[in-house]
Amino acid sequence: MNLSDKDLNLFVVFDVIYTERNLTKTGKVLGITQPAVSNALSRLRKNFDDELFVRTSKGMIPTPVAQNMIQDIRQALDLIRNSISESTSFNPKTAQINFRLSIGDTSEYRLLPELIKQISKSAPEVGVESYLTPRSETPKELAAGNIDFAIDPPIHTDTSLRHEKIYEDHYVLVVNKKHAVAKKRKISLDDYMNLSHMHISKRPFGLGHVDIALQRLGLTRKVALRAQHYLVAPYIIDQSDLAITTIKSFTNGRDFKVLPLPFDVDPLVLHLFWHGNKDQDPANKWMRDLILKTYGRIQGKG
Repeated sequence: MNLSDKDLNLFVVFDVIYTERNLTKTGKVLGITQPAVSNALSRLRKNFDDELFVRTSKGMIPTPVAQNMIQDIRQALDLIRNSISESTSFNPKTAQINFRLSIGDTSEYRLLPELIKQISKSAPEVGVESYLTPRSETPKELAAGNIDFAIDPPIHTDTSLRHEKIYEDHYVLVVNKKHAVAKKRKISLDDYMNLSHMHISKRPFGLGHVDIALQRLGLTRKVALRAQHYLVAPYIIDQSDLAITTIKSFTNGRDFKVLPLPFDVDPLVLHLFWHGNKDQDPANKWMRDLILKTYGRIQGKG
């Protein structure tokens, strides 16, 4: 194929259609009309002599030709974007930009106070927007530029994403100091199983990290309360006999009894994720480094 007479913007449209599987959504992402997207797809089909995307009840499904092309097209687009980014400077002192982060409530509590403190010192016009993206949507949202970063366990396998470990913490048992087990230095597995537990999860059902560890032992604990947010947990622990199994940093600045667990649980590990097309972007690199340094300070305090 002779590229001299080809519109390279068509490949941008191809990439977004592949991600969104919907022409109207593609138009919204690119800021163009749905007819313009349809026209671009028509030109792509003519160039490659293939349907590329077939309309079904589940959306625009890529043909084998499109599936074979996508990685090469994305790599080429990344190279072009990186070349443009490398020639663009970023001055945090004068930059007016908002960074969008997908993080949960505990990561907000852990990261944002220190991060905002650092930003206010070095980049007074830089803003941060924080909201939680469903994990299944995270790769797509990063690729589309709807979010700049995500903080998650290392579960995303999309090869277009980049990530780096930023945090690790181990699990402990937490009760109020008037609880019957608070007098002990450590508890047995029987002691643990006889407790009434509080479990924090935004999902209405399903096993948590701790429950999976217990399941390996053939055990199921009694969960008396399942709540959505960690914000409420300290108040419930303080005013009830419920116990919570959570990461050690949860107890920072709080007057609770902390006990080691009588069984093994893998530590909580968090990674910072960003899309490969932002790898060399100066603004993204600045914010990325700041988040990594901030978490380094937090980990050191913990």
